[in-house]
Order: sequence, then structure tokens, then C-alpha cells
Amino acid sequence: MTIRLPPTVMLIGTVAVGVATIVALLFFTIHQPWLGASFTVSATNEVEIAAVRADGPARGVLVPQRFLALEGEDGARAAIHADDLVDEPDMFTTYGEMARFFARQTEISRVLQQATVTLRGPDDNRAALSPATRRPLGDLPGAFWVQLFVGLAAWLVGAWVWFLRRSDPATALFALASFAILLSTFPAALYSTRELAIDGGLFRLLSILNHGGALLFAAAMIALLLGYPGRLVSGGWRYVPFAVLGPWWLADSLQLFDGPPLGVHLPILLSMAAIMVCAVLQYRRASSDPGAKTIVRWFGLSITVGAGSFALTVIAPSLIGLPPLLPQGYAFLFFLLIHVGLALGVARYRLFDLDRWAFRILFYMTAAALLLLVDAVLISWIAIGRAPAFGMALLLVALFYLPLRDTLGRWLLGRREPRQEAWFPDLVEVALAPSDKDRDLRWQALLSAVFQPLRIAPGPEVATPTLLEEGGALAIPAIGPLPARRLDHAMHGRRLFSPRDLARAAELCAMLGHAMDSRIAYEQGAAAERGRITRDMHDNIGVQLLGALHSRDAARKDELIRDTLVDLREIINNSAGQGLTLDEFMAELRAEMADLLSSAGLTLVWDMETVPDFPARAVPAMRSILREAVGNALRHAGAATIRVTLARRKGGIVLTIEDDGRGFIPDAIVPGHGLENMRARIAALKGRLAIEPAKPGTRITAHIPMEA
Repeated sequence: MTIRLPPTVMLIGTVAVGVATIVALLFFTIHQPWLGASFTVSATNEVEIAAVRADGPARGVLVPQRFLALEGEDGARAAIHADDLVDEPDMFTTYGEMARFFARQTEISRVLQQATVTLRGPDDNRAALSPATRRPLGDLPGAFWVQLFVGLAAWLVGAWVWFLRRSDPATALFALASFAILLSTFPAALYSTRELAIDGGLFRLLSILNHGGALLFAAAMIALLLGYPGRLVSGGWRYVPFAVLGPWWLADSLQLFDGPPLGVHLPILLSMAAIMVCAVLQYRRASSDPGAKTIVRWFGLSITVGAGSFALTVIAPSLIGLPPLLPQGYAFLFFLLIHVGLALGVARYRLFDLDRWAFRILFYMTAAALLLLVDAVLISWIAIGRAPAFGMALLLVALFYLPLRDTLGRWLLGRREPRQEAWFPDLVEVALAPSDKDRDLRWQALLSAVFQPLRIAPGPEVATPTLLEEGGALAIPAIGPLPARRLDHAMHGRRLFSPRDLARAAELCAMLGHAMDSRIAYEQGAAAERGRITRDMHDNIGVQLLGALHSRDAARKDELIRDTLVDLREIINNSAGQGLTLDEFMAELRAEMADLLSSAGLTLVWDMETVPDFPARAVPAMRSILREAVGNALRHAGAATIRVTLARRKGGIVLTIEDDGRGFIPDAIVPGHGLENMRARIAALKGRLAIEPAKPGTRITAHIPMEA
């Protein structure tokens, strides 16, 4: 049975291993003889005691003082040379020089192991002192802690990435590269920050481990790029770098070459070149895959900046016989820079931002390099002073490089962003399109213009715009009748979708949703207004025309028709009942009803209570209900009397229209437009409408709440 521990537990174990290794390294480092002195190489290539610690064994030695040899109490003597202070033994050009260096380290270390030693200077100057058996932690230089930090950080980052995706060969190779950095930095931390010397045999072993870590890192990186993010070779060919660099490291350890330039520096430089070639091939292969292209960009930038800086400051000077430009302990920070960049690419963390980060870093570093180059040219060739030269260089870079950088950034990263005000007319056209099909076509055209995707396809159901496939696609939610859409590969495949695109898509969706809601509200308002006009014309105009039709008096008929035209204008202008009190309105309505019924030979009984706080919204509805009920009685009931009552009840008013006609059978009634209009008006006022037999006749009761 396979036990799979969660990543957090495994990371805790990894931290414990790293910390235990550091504790062991610190224990060995501090248990070395300690003089409490700092040594340096003078301008005449001689060793000097530059400073002494006040709490160290050498506190009584005058400084600065030349230092020629070290003698033990048993008479053993070890001469001190400038080469004994080098940080890295592979700076020597031959293995013979390295062997002599390790032999001197052994001699010096043996003398320092004695209880009393003598520091010899010129003119037989000497100082006797007793080396301490332990070196204080506070005496360890910053380079020691930097190398420990680089190694531990790389180890933890690599382990964490591998724990998250243990089945991925790319993360396994990355974890191996992480271990290689630890293998290279921890031994270097011990021997490169020694006070004066450690045992030569141990020194050689630590140097071999350091070289092995560097070549293992190179092999893992080449193997990683041969198969990630795309496969450049098949089968086991991606592991060929291990088969080449492994024997090379073994041959260097056995000193089968002429010296470190061929045994160490050359394979590292060739490996860096191979890594860059693989990155270029991966970039070409990923031309149709923005995600892979972004990863390769980040890889290439990290390796170029980190490894290139290390090679230029440490390796290249030794190839031409010059001392390193930067102590190796601090130069290891370049490897941590590489590692963090590779970790972001392998873990695919915020992949949609990596391309922008990469180009920004590249542009800023290029600006710094140009600034230094122009400054050097002005000083050395034109003989301008340092301060004026730096100011002129800064001006030239600002005038010429920065505009070029912005232009390249817009071209490479696709920053031709449409302005927000340019979207609004297109969004309005989408919202006001005559059909759903036209709206969808215009919406797709707008998305294509804003994001320039390679493809627009039906998308998943999402509530808000969402990045898919680590920025390779953008999901657009459904908006009203518009279906969800998926956009693949922004800016014609040149880059991934970014959080900025996500925010822009959310803004577009919000604006379009608002425009479509406004359109729907307008259509609903128009439909409601058409319904109101239809009901008013049916309830009011129909009743009045019916009265004119039944009138036998020509003058009265003309008057009813004129009143109908007035009501028609009021219906169109939605001003019925405006400007009248309830009493005035009811008086007009009573006169109208009495005139209508008298012309048809019917009697009107009108019984109205005073309602001072009668709701104004209920006036048109009550008029329409009254007219419709009276019209129905006039047409269908065969009644002689119609009674209209308005009374106030608890919580509202009650309007009753009752006739003494022949009535109806409730189950047999088929509602027409008039009854439906009455019910719609009462429902709008949150009231109730009841139609029931009155025995004889029919009774219509409308309950209207005061809050209407």
C-alpha cells in the first residue's frame, strides 16, 4: 500500500531536513581554530592582517601588518601566500596549482590546531597567540549566511513544487535542480568563508561537491527544457545531459583534464548555451500556445539574467586570468533568482502575469545596462567627468530608450487597449438589436474587437467572467438571452488573458447587462402603456360610444361624441382625473352615468359617502370599472334600475354596482375583455373584485385598499 502524505506534512519534513543540515554545517564551521583576525592581499600581492577583533586571540596584534608565515609550538612552519586567501580553488588554471593550494591549506590547518602559534612578519616581527578552539557565530561573514539562505530556499521551493505535482516529470527535474543548488552552495559556504584555512583533503572534497552541484543543476535544467513545456525529444533522450555531464564531473574529480577551465568552467558555459538553445527551440515550438510561450519567456529571462550574471562575474574572469568581479558567496544569489523564475513557470503560478513581469524586468535591466555602457563610453572615450557623464547618460537613456521600450511593450504584449468610451455605442447597438440572433452576432463582434481572440466558441456556465486554463481562455457569462461564450488566446495568440482582461470583461458584461435591463424595462413600460390605453379605450370610449348609439336626441348624440373625443385625448395623455377633487370627479361621473342611462330609459340610484383621503391612483380605475359595469348592464342585463354605492370600510373603500336585471349563471359565464380589464385594474391596486348574482340582477363589488 502506497502512503501519500499531504504536501504540508512533506514540506515540514523537508524544512526539518534542511534545518538539520544547516545545524550540522554550522557545528562543523564553528568548531575550527579561530584567530579573530581578518586577512587581505595588499597592492604588492602580500598577505596583511587588516583587522583584529577586540574579543579574539589576535587582539594585541598591531594592524595593518604584513603576514609571511605561521609557526607552531612544535617548530612546524607554514608560509602564507596571497593565493591562500582565494574563495574558490577552481580559479587556478591547472590541477597542479590546485594540489599545491590544498597542501598549503593542510599545513596551515595543522599549525592552527596547536595550542600556541606564532605569526611571523618581515624583519623578524612576530606575535605569539593561542587560537580559540571555536569560531563565534558572529564572526561568520555575510557571504556564509547568503549561501545558506540560497541553498535552503532553493531546496524548499523545489520540494514544494514537486509535492504539489509529484506525478509530473518536470517538477521532479526541478526538484533535482533545487537539490543541486543546495549541494553547490552548502559546501561553498563552509570553505569560501573560512578564516584562513581548513584541512586540504576536506577542502578538495567540498570543492568536488560544489562542482557536482553546479553540473547537476545544469543537467537538470537542460533535461527540463527538453521536455517542458513542450517535448523537444522523445523517450530517454531528455536525460542525455546527465550521461554527458556526469562523466565530465567524474573526469574533473579525477583530474583527467588540464585544469578547472576545461573540467569545470567549460561544461558550465556549454550548459548555459545549451539551456538557451533549448529555450529558443521551445519558444519556436510554442508559437501557437500562448501558455507555453509565456513559460519559455520566463525561463529564458530567468536563466539569461541569473546564469549570465553568474558567468560574467565569476566564471568569465577566471577564464582570462582575472579575479572574480563578485565574491562567489554573493554571486549565488543569481542562482536563487533563476530558481524563483523557474519555480513560477513550472508551478504555472499566475501564468497570465509572467510575460508582463518578464518583459518589464528585461526592459529595466536593459535600461540599467545601457546607462552603464553610455556612462563608460562618455568617460573613457570623450573624457567627460563622472558626474556630468552620468547625467548625460541618464538623459540619453530617458530620451531614446524609454520611448522605444514603450513601443516594444505595446507591440509585444498587445497593449493597444480600446478606450472605455469607445465601447458604449457598440454596447447600445448590442442591446437594441432587433433580434436575439443579431444581438449575439454584435456581442461577438465587440468581444473580438476588444480582446482579439483566435476563436470564440460556446462557453461554460459561469456567473462572472472567469480565466480558464491559466489564462489561455476567458469565459464570458450568459447575459439575458445572450449565451455564454469562451474566448481562446488573446491578441491573436500573442499572449494570455490577464487580470486586466478579466476586469475589462466584467465591466463590459455589467454595462451590457445594464443596457439590456434598460431596454427590457422600456419594452415593459411601453407594453404597460399600450395595455392602459387599450383598457381605457375599451372601458371608457366604448361605454360613451354605446351611450351615443342609444341616444335618440341628435344634439345629445353629438355632445356624447365630443366628450368621447375629449376622453380619448385624456387617455392618450394619461391625464384622466387630474386636477379634480373626488367630489368633483364623482359629480361629473354621476352626470355622465345619469345622462347615459336616462337616454336608454334606465333609472340611476347614486349613493356616495365622503372619502377625504381617497387614493388618487384609484380614481381612473374606479371610473373604468363603473363605466364597464354600467355598460354591461345596459347591453346584457335588461334592467330597469342601476344602483351605485361608494362606502368607506375598515382599511379601504367599497364600490358596488348592482342592477335588477335577469342576472347570470356563475358557472356558465365566459369572461370577456371588459371583465378582464376590471380585474387587472383592481389587481394593480392590490384590491379584490367580486361578481355575483343579486337575485334579481347582478352585483359587482370592488374593494380598494387605502394604501393603493
